Amino acid sequence: MKIVDSHLHVWSGDYATYPFVEGRAEAEPATGEMLIDTMDAVSVDAAVIVQPAHYLYDNRYVTDCLRRFPDRFAAVGLVDQQAPDAIDRLDELLDAGFEGLRIHLASRVDDPAQWATPDQDALWRRMADAKASFCVFGPSKHLPAVEPIIARHPDVRIVLDHLGGSPAPADDVEGHGLQLALGLAQYPQVSVKLTPQGHKSSEPYPHSDLFDLYRKYYDAYGPERLMWGTNYPGILKSTGYGPSLELFRDHLSFFSQAERERLLGGTAMEIWPSLAR
Repeated sequence: MKIVDSHLHVWSGDYATYPFVEGRAEAEPATGEMLIDTMDAVSVDAAVIVQPAHYLYDNRYVTDCLRRFPDRFAAVGLVDQQAPDAIDRLDELLDAGFEGLRIHLASRVDDPAQWATPDQDALWRRMADAKASFCVFGPSKHLPAVEPIIARHPDVRIVLDHLGGSPAPADDVEGHGLQLALGLAQYPQVSVKLTPQGHKSSEPYPHSDLFDLYRKYYDAYGPERLMWGTNYPGILKSTGYGPSLELFRDHLSFFSQAERERLLGGTAMEIWPSLAR
């Protein structure tokens, strides 16, 4: 079984070559080499690098990681999707080996609904032609803003980051935020990343009070549209990388063995085909 981490970030400690965007403080390095060492320690075979906010639209470091480690990484980039040359910038990333873009629902635009206006359709058609996917990041309360363009483009794969941004159960007593994330299951092209949510738990690892939350995604989307991710390097300061894998591999008993293989790699390899090579 090939194990794929579907969600993580990397950045360099070489701030002269790869400067952070203005306003971002320098952070402890989280390089591609450091990531590979972390993955190898727990037998994770491959991963999807999501362009970090530290670099905004400067995708050079992630591009370099793809070039240096083509058998270990796929990548999701970031472009200014409101810019007139957005399709050209997308094509540059596709040529560099990227297989998708990320949408930040809670930033980059004044109103999340701007991601779904008709002027975005050309970019989505190009994504469909390239068989590329969008990763959608932000609170679930913003998901209705992008639902219209998801509905208009059933041939574009969508992946909801971090359980679609649903709130902690304790903060979502009526379940409205969760239902917004689960509601997109009506669109067959939408999948979900299941990442550790220890910050939403009131219990120690393995946070069994959240198992029912994961089960709701299992029931709504089906196991074939779920995938495991860690949010490295942030996870190192909380759950830990190895325990993040063990949580989904060993503790969620409602996954069958075949379904767990999809969760831990199979679904990701369908969405980012370079990982299957």
